[in-house]
Amino acid sequence: MLKKFLLSLMFIVYATQASALIKELDSYFKVDMNMELPDLSEYHKKLSDMSQLYDKGYSSRFEMGRTFKKEFSKVIKSYGLGEGRIKKYYEDELLELISWLPKEAYQYIGPMLHEVPGMSEKILNLPGIKETKNKFPERIADEFKGMEGIEYLSPALYFILMPEIWEEKKPSDLDKPQKRQVNKPKIDTELPDFLKEKIGIPVKTAEKKPGSAQKKAALAQRMNLRTPHPSLTTPLTAKDVEAFISTIDMVMDWGTKNYMKNYSRLIVGEAILNMWEQENKTALYQNDLKDIVNPCQRLVLKTRFSDLYDDFSNVVAQEGFSPEEWAYTCDRTLKAFRVATASMGMAYAVRYYRRGYYHEYMDKLPPKWRDRMYTMEDAFVRMYVSLPEEVEIVRPYKEKISEKLIKIHNVMLTAPIIY
Repeated sequence: MLKKFLLSLMFIVYATQASALIKELDSYFKVDMNMELPDLSEYHKKLSDMSQLYDKGYSSRFEMGRTFKKEFSKVIKSYGLGEGRIKKYYEDELLELISWLPKEAYQYIGPMLHEVPGMSEKILNLPGIKETKNKFPERIADEFKGMEGIEYLSPALYFILMPEIWEEKKPSDLDKPQKRQVNKPKIDTELPDFLKEKIGIPVKTAEKKPGSAQKKAALAQRMNLRTPHPSLTTPLTAKDVEAFISTIDMVMDWGTKNYMKNYSRLIVGEAILNMWEQENKTALYQNDLKDIVNPCQRLVLKTRFSDLYDDFSNVVAQEGFSPEEWAYTCDRTLKAFRVATASMGMAYAVRYYRRGYYHEYMDKLPPKWRDRMYTMEDAFVRMYVSLPEEVEIVRPYKEKISEKLIKIHNVMLTAPIIY
C-alpha cells in the first residue's frame, strides 16, 4: 500500500510543479546473457548470512541455559533506561517528497496517508496533513462537481480530483503534427516504343508499383520462414512469433513443476544477480526496471545465476531456440505487442516522454529524484521501441498473446510483463 501511495504522490508532483541529463543508461539496460559469472558459492554464503535470525541465546523458556551472552546481557540491562522514537525506513524520503508540494495539494494526499498501516506519526502530524484525516478534498475539478457518490471515492484516488489534471491542453501541448493535403499533378509516364513492341499491345502509360507494395510483398514472403539464429538485429517473422507463443506454457510449467522448485531457485538467483550488480555499480535504484524493459533476456541471465541454464535450454529447444535466441525473440515480440495494443493515450504518453515534455518539471527536482525520474522515463520509452514491420507481424497475434499473458497473470516466472 505504501508503494501505491508513493506512485500517486509522484504523479501529484508532476501535476503541481510545472535539462540536466543523467549519464548514459544504455549500459544499464543492456543485458549480457553470456557474461562471466562470479563465484556463486560466495554469494550464496552472503545470502545465508543475511537471512540468519537473531540468536536469542536459548532454545526455549524451559531451557534458558546457565550463562548470558555479553551482547544479550547489554540489551536487557539497557532496556527501558532510554526512550526514543524508531524512525521508519521510508520517513526521510517521504518527507522530502511532501516538502515539494504546495500546501493546496495536501488535501489530496493527507487522507490516504492516514489510512496507510504503520505510517510514521511524524508525517501524520505534519501541519496541513494532520487536518486532512477523513476529510474529502474541498477543491475538485469541475468534471466531478455534483457527481453522485463522489464523496465515497477511495482516498487513494483523490489525486484525480485535482483541477490541474483536467485542464484543457493547448494544440501545441498535444504535439500533433499538422498535416496539409497537397494536390499533386497527375503525371503520365509514356512507355518507350521498344517496350510497346515487346508487349505487343498499345499501352499509353506504365503502371507504377509503389515501393510500399514491394516491401509488403517481401514481408509476406519471409513471414512464413523461421529466422535462423535470432538476435536483436535479425528479422522477426510470423513463424518466430508463433514459436515463441508455443513456449510460454512450457516455460511456466518448467518453473512451477515439483512444487515450484525451479521458481524458488530463480528467486535466489535473482537476489544474487541484484547483489552482484549493486557491488559492481551497475544496478539502478529501482533495479526491476531492467526486468520490465527486457524481461526475457533478464530471465535467461537469472537461469545462469541459478545454475538452471542447461535445464532451461532443454525446454526452449523444443521449439528450436537456444536460451539467448528465445530471449531475443520474446523481448522483441513483447515490445511489438505493446505498441500494437497501445491506446491513443499511451501513444501520446510515449511521445511526451520521448520528446522531453516533462524535463522542465524534472529539472526542478533535487538531483537524486531528478535522476530517478529520468531513469523511469528512459525505461518507459524503451518498453515501446519496436520496428514498424515487427509491429505489423505481431498485430494478428494480439489476442493469442493477450490470452497467454492473462493466464500467467502477466508474470513469466520472475519476469513482469507490463503493457
